[in-house]
Amino acid sequence: MLTYEKFVNIIDALEDARVLLAALEFDVFTILDKKEMTVRQIARKAEAQDEGMSALLHALVALGALKKTKNGKFANTPEMYKHFCRSSPDYKKGTAHLKMEKNDEWNQLIQTIRKGRDLTAFEDGDDPEFRHCFSYAMHERSEPYASRIAALLAKKKSIGKFLDLGGGPGSYCAAVLRQDKKAEATLLDRDAACNVARALFGKEKFFSRFTMKPGDLFETDYGNGFDTVLFSNILHIYNPAENRKLLKKIHKALKPGGRLAVVDFFLNEDRTAPYEAAMFSLTMLLFTETGKTYTFSETEHLLTKAGFHKFQTHKLDEGSHVIVATRK
Repeated sequence: MLTYEKFVNIIDALEDARVLLAALEFDVFTILDKKEMTVRQIARKAEAQDEGMSALLHALVALGALKKTKNGKFANTPEMYKHFCRSSPDYKKGTAHLKMEKNDEWNQLIQTIRKGRDLTAFEDGDDPEFRHCFSYAMHERSEPYASRIAALLAKKKSIGKFLDLGGGPGSYCAAVLRQDKKAEATLLDRDAACNVARALFGKEKFFSRFTMKPGDLFETDYGNGFDTVLFSNILHIYNPAENRKLLKKIHKALKPGGRLAVVDFFLNEDRTAPYEAAMFSLTMLLFTETGKTYTFSETEHLLTKAGFHKFQTHKLDEGSHVIVATRK
């Protein structure tokens, strides 16, 4: 049960989030890099006022995001340097950009609940730079799961000819090609996503088995003869009628007996858990035209109607699962 104290603490955490977002906006972690700097030095580089920057830097120290030295200067923690300094080889540029982009957009939630969906507030959805950064963010999010899903798919049979639909930066294709040395992978997504995939994996030995197919999930022909299709975090973008169209195309693309792996946030039957999936339903309300979070039974019903059976469900974390289905 949510107590009064927890209720207040959750709302108060918005202040912490705003402090971290301000640090990203002013590029504090990149300005500091591996140096120790004064308030004035940082403020000048960030084109900000000393007073405000001092308050921000001290708040970041309080949060554990920065260190303050004995001589009164500020420095990055190893974790902030690693992930949020642009000179770091592990810089999470997609995540940083996306968090800043979505910050103000979440302020539209109350209006969306009151008036209904209105995506005109989010004009950059098809902007090439946004799609580029979004693809990097998806790679940063998908990377921890990709090898697990590839191992799961390869456990009882070879992955074979593999199609990743809307697979963003190709993280799952790369994991599959590393896992199954005889597999061939095709990524179907927008140009921006395919370009990110080339940048990430173009020099890998497996790249000769990796095909990019820029296109649209609804308009582009998927091809046929696939052994395995991955439908990762796509289901929640669309309504049931739209998903039926996509599942029909997937069924046609697969060989008889081929497998479809659906990765997503799935809800229990009363739509209140897992926590991450329940919260994600608001994200879909806010950022998609028709999307929602589906229950396990709703998903299996869609799959059954599309000609799939033999469902196997595997938990990835508290919010995400993968349902593996076989084409009849």
